[in-house]
Amino acid sequence: MREEKNQEVLQINEKRLLDVSEVCYYLGLGRNRGVEFAKSIGAERKVGRRYLYDRRVIDKYLDEQAGYRHGER
Repeated sequence: MREEKNQEVLQINEKRLLDVSEVCYYLGLGRNRGVEFAKSIGAERKVGRRYLYDRRVIDKYLDEQAGYRHGER
């Protein structure tokens, strides 16, 4: 079980676009709050009929809120 969770985290960190369940897991938020937050910061992208969320936009926003400059980490 623990190994499966590690694999899931590794896969999310390798992806740029996340689906709804992945973005909520990544942010540690429920479905409604996670989607609302991602939309509010401009991370939502429509690909065909699907809505995906750009992890780079999310990371950049969170870094700025934490006081990091882009690429400073």
